[in-house]
Amino acid sequence: MESTDDKMERRLYSHDLAPLPKEMDLIFKTMPDRVDRPQYTQDVAQLVRKAISTKTPIVPRGAGTWGLGGSVPVKGGRTLDMTAMNKIISIDETNLTCTVQPGITWKALADALDAKGLFLPCYPSSAPSATIGGWIGTGGTGIGAYKYGTAADIVRDLEVVLPTGAVIHTGDKFVPQNGAGPNLNMLFIGSEGTLGVITEVTFSVMPKPEAMKAISYSFADIMRLQVALRKITRSEVRPMHMMFGDRLHYDYLRAVGKHAPSVGCLVTCMLTGSKASVEMEEKLLDEMMTSSGAKKEPDELGEHEWSERSYEFRVRELGVGAIPGEILVPIDRMNVVLEGMAKLIKQLKLNAPLIGTVADQNTVMFMPYYLTDEHKLVASTSAMGFAKRLGDLAQENGGRPVGLGVFFAGNLQKYRGKEGARLIRSIKDVLDPHGIMNPGKMVETGTRYGFAMPAFLMNFGMHMMGSMKRILPRDRIGERELSKLKK
Repeated sequence: MESTDDKMERRLYSHDLAPLPKEMDLIFKTMPDRVDRPQYTQDVAQLVRKAISTKTPIVPRGAGTWGLGGSVPVKGGRTLDMTAMNKIISIDETNLTCTVQPGITWKALADALDAKGLFLPCYPSSAPSATIGGWIGTGGTGIGAYKYGTAADIVRDLEVVLPTGAVIHTGDKFVPQNGAGPNLNMLFIGSEGTLGVITEVTFSVMPKPEAMKAISYSFADIMRLQVALRKITRSEVRPMHMMFGDRLHYDYLRAVGKHAPSVGCLVTCMLTGSKASVEMEEKLLDEMMTSSGAKKEPDELGEHEWSERSYEFRVRELGVGAIPGEILVPIDRMNVVLEGMAKLIKQLKLNAPLIGTVADQNTVMFMPYYLTDEHKLVASTSAMGFAKRLGDLAQENGGRPVGLGVFFAGNLQKYRGKEGARLIRSIKDVLDPHGIMNPGKMVETGTRYGFAMPAFLMNFGMHMMGSMKRILPRDRIGERELSKLKK
């Protein structure tokens, strides 16, 4: 097991996908005191027992591809970089399962399964870099979820090191959890590393589909998409995945020299199954889309968009940050939310392209991303203000933000109710009696001073950050590149 206290290395672990300005260290101790890279379950158990004896916080971390601070320390301590635990333990072609360590990336696992004629039903769009354990910890919904279910639906068993140092298995490798008491898999999926450290995962996998076809459709305006999605989600057509982007997203892609269409909105659907079923679903999809005002694009564009599904933030090549927001909203409220989002973006004088996916038959996930100089205090805190107001907009329309982390931990009661939040906090106290496992996240907004920031204060602060942005000059990031496209 490797371990280091090198200052430069520790600094790399003081942020995730959304780097924080150094001024945030006034509130949070984001730099860990030490970084450990365990290779085996017993390494993790040993580190947990040591943390108990020294009363040191432990922060599990995958690839840091999330943006809510879930893998960033708030009280220092030891960061457990799980990426060294990246082995495939077994692929069971008879029982259609695979068992892996949590530090392997989703793409590496998908490639290994593909070589054996098998198929991973669900994985994150950040599959080339996101780790198995990290995405499970955030309760991911992603590519494949519309047809096959989320990460939670394909997990058979987890090996978890508890905050007491004990090692447990939460399920069975070959059969589902029905009728065996509460589903312990679900206790840890989405717990954001606050209840234990996942050290092994067993998944259900599938035989590779006979046919896979990606099809793209364009609309003059993203506001026309809702009608089409209503038809699809109430039909017998079951795409594996549906993803979309707005005009500004594709404008920015062209501005950085990428192949991208000039459209108001582009939707790409991946169909999977037998050749006959894919052909039938394509015909039905064509009818629903064209009757809703869409234009079917050439097959080559669909194939290209599918190949780019994991590279949503190529606009970072402009030399800026692309800080994403993520909200889930009911499909029947999506146009109301789109209008509210446009108003919010205008008020805060932002450049915020929009991408998204259809999560299930009732839910769409919007992922607007805010272009900013992420290392400047005003820019970064303004992004938090945007995320706060975006989450409020979602909740006003029957939805919510995706995840809690440190920035939205104060909203636990808002999302789960008073008694629900109390139960979750009680579970945390029982499993983590020493308070060492990723403290200051999910159930509270912890600070470097040992006390939790009141929810109203954190929410008020984030709201004021957005208000501050309203009086600042409009962001001009990327506008020069866009102007070149119009000449």
